[in-house]
Amino acid sequence: MTGRRLAYIAGLLLGMLALVGARTGLPTVPPAEGLLQIQIPDGNRKPPVPFSHKVHEAQKVACTQCHHDYQGRRNVWRQGQPVQPCRACHGLRSTARTLDLKDAFHRQCKGCHLQLRQRGRLAGPITCQGCHGSA
Repeated sequence: MTGRRLAYIAGLLLGMLALVGARTGLPTVPPAEGLLQIQIPDGNRKPPVPFSHKVHEAQKVACTQCHHDYQGRRNVWRQGQPVQPCRACHGLRSTARTLDLKDAFHRQCKGCHLQLRQRGRLAGPITCQGCHGSA
């Protein structure tokens, strides 16, 4: 096989991989603003929580503080890798190894905000109304 033909085939393969990666719908660049919402079938839920990646980036919060892919006890997810929606692992019910979505959000977000406040640093809300607004 000639070098030119090999380069052509390699280019085709890379193009196909890029298309497949783009079609997975897994973002690698976060939206600036968004809503965190848990879809509960019985309809008993609080309003969605506004979330800003911009604010967290400005506060120098590492992406790995929230985004994770644990293998054993180690987070192997790295910035720039595709991000699964939280509900891909955290369902409406806890399992032996995984928190349910509500508890995962509360532990992650409220827990971090509480730790920052205990250190005397500026932090986000920690009350129901502070996050969800008036229900």
